Amino acid sequence: VCVQAPPVEECALTVEAISGAAASAGADGSVDAATTLWRYLQLKNILLSATPLKDETVLSLIMKAEAQVVPLEFDERAVWGDWQLCWQLNTADATRSQKALSSRPQFSNFMVDEDGTKVFRNIAHVTRSRLRIVADVAYTPLAAGSETPGRLASVISGAHAELRLGRRFGLPRLRIPLPLKGEGWLDLTYVSDKMRITRGNRGGLFVHLRPHLLSESAALFHACYSPEAHPPVGGGAGVHRMAGRWPPPPA
Repeated sequence: VCVQAPPVEECALTVEAISGAAASAGADGSVDAATTLWRYLQLKNILLSATPLKDETVLSLIMKAEAQVVPLEFDERAVWGDWQLCWQLNTADATRSQKALSSRPQFSNFMVDEDGTKVFRNIAHVTRSRLRIVADVAYTPLAAGSETPGRLASVISGAHAELRLGRRFGLPRLRIPLPLKGEGWLDLTYVSDKMRITRGNRGGLFVHLRPHLLSESAALFHACYSPEAHPPVGGGAGVHRMAGRWPPPPA
């Protein structure tokens, strides 16, 4: 028997509902700030017409989530793999390229590059499918016992623009080297299996989610199948269960 999944607006928490939970998150322990934050960012990615939370509200959630795991030690297994940027706050000291690409879809994936070096690969999609900017950043965790155990010393090890032309004809991607250089550090201040929060040496603040969470099916799954995955709001109901209309779990 095939059942039709309800629209995400009916089954999942709305951005507006999460905004109510955000105000009290962490105040009495009944609402988890980290869960509220990643659920908000997940739904914000899907409900594009919803009014976003104010930056100060998101910042409050971030600081409460960070406070839950102080001090955070770097765990490569926890950060390994793909991450999609969902929220960022740049400062006046941010690089010109960082400011210019801030509105574009971005990823920052911990991986091994083609030379066998461990890097976090920053990918910014300038256009939907034709042009993207790729910058690999080699990283080195600080020594054990450091005052900042979650900090990674970092250096840009390579950067290029990738241009896809004639993909339908099987033409290879055109790679254009870019003269991006720089050294610095990245502080990992919160990491879970769903969300990563980092702060850079230029004052930037970044929140990434695992890409598989950023789909309507994933939002429906967490709202309808996993009531513990989000805070209760609106009188404690937390989620509107749609009897007999459960969506399938995300692949």
